[in-house]
Amino acid sequence: MQQRLSGVDVEFSLAWLLQPLPVETFLDEIWGATHYHVKRGCAGYFDGLLHRPSAAEALLESYRREPSAVRLVRGEEKHGSDGLADGSLDHVRVRNDFADGYTIVLDDVEQYVRTIASLAHAIEVELNFATKVNAYVTPPESQGFLAHYDEHDVLILQIQGSKIWHLYNGADVPPHEMRRREPVDMAGLPLPTDVRLEAGDVLYLPRGRVHAAEATSEPSVHLTVGIHAPTLLALVTRALYSLSFSDDRVHTQLPPRHLDDPDIRASVVGLVRDVVQALDEPGVIADGLGSLEEDLVKRGRCPPVGPGISGAIGIDEQTLVVKYQPLFARVTEVSGGVALHFAQLVINANPDHKDALRFLSKSTEPFRVCDLPGLAAAQQTELARTLIVSGFLVRLPDD
Repeated sequence: MQQRLSGVDVEFSLAWLLQPLPVETFLDEIWGATHYHVKRGCAGYFDGLLHRPSAAEALLESYRREPSAVRLVRGEEKHGSDGLADGSLDHVRVRNDFADGYTIVLDDVEQYVRTIASLAHAIEVELNFATKVNAYVTPPESQGFLAHYDEHDVLILQIQGSKIWHLYNGADVPPHEMRRREPVDMAGLPLPTDVRLEAGDVLYLPRGRVHAAEATSEPSVHLTVGIHAPTLLALVTRALYSLSFSDDRVHTQLPPRHLDDPDIRASVVGLVRDVVQALDEPGVIADGLGSLEEDLVKRGRCPPVGPGISGAIGIDEQTLVVKYQPLFARVTEVSGGVALHFAQLVINANPDHKDALRFLSKSTEPFRVCDLPGLAAAQQTELARTLIVSGFLVRLPDD
């Protein structure tokens, strides 16, 4: 398996997940419109994420200290997993439920398995959308959830075994109905389109697509990557929230008796129009986008600091470096200068570093320290040293 010298697998990306389907084709023709089955015929394709023969055991071991993140589902029957007296996962109870036909659901796998975290954040960097990964371990010839839909798009990775997915085309639930969270009317569903996922396959489902799945003659392990695209509602909410720090119109109190007096109630419409018009003012939507961007920045992770310290020794303007991948970053103007935001860190710099920080935030390919724009040689070296120590940059061999 090829790896970056930073220790993060080159393969763990959206392109790797979808190949041979090009990412641009996926985004232009498939995203949000229809399901798509990447059929590979390569059972070991995901072994770098989870090794097939031991996938279920490895997942359960990762959750040994987090029994609250483990659920058991069999149709309409659902319950959590009880912990032992020491707070650890009761593996015996979970296995007994599995033998009784319950699917084991493991939430937020990206928080427990580093390889999956790398893939999840690579997708986040590519699409600018937050992701969440769950794992499902299903007994042979069993079904976990009844027909349902998700309020977000999903990518399904078949790790072990096989599963038949029943897709109810034409029964998609529109976004405004998703808000009601009503169960699917099983009697009103059309005949499904069946898709069989084998180990190594990927299935994309747009939000609102009604679906169900059942394992075949052997246990099934699959991952579901939930892709949570912000809506215009989320953006406008963020924009108004950002505006609330500078514009008192957002804080205008509703008049007394605004619910009882028709005339006063009508005046509220004018108050709302004033605030809505404020969204057209320069920078308001940009501030809302900046708020969403900051959320994505904070989801990033850097490698341990230790390797960065040793890598910073003896660097000069000819030192070859690359930004740690995957990592989303943004540059903002702050009092007295500019700042580079990434993971949980902020690097502050003088105003003359603006071009260099923007170059760094967008970089994806290796470069030499002397390529940092707008800085003198000493400034280039000092900035590179700081970013290597912090984990943002990774030093590459001179050859």
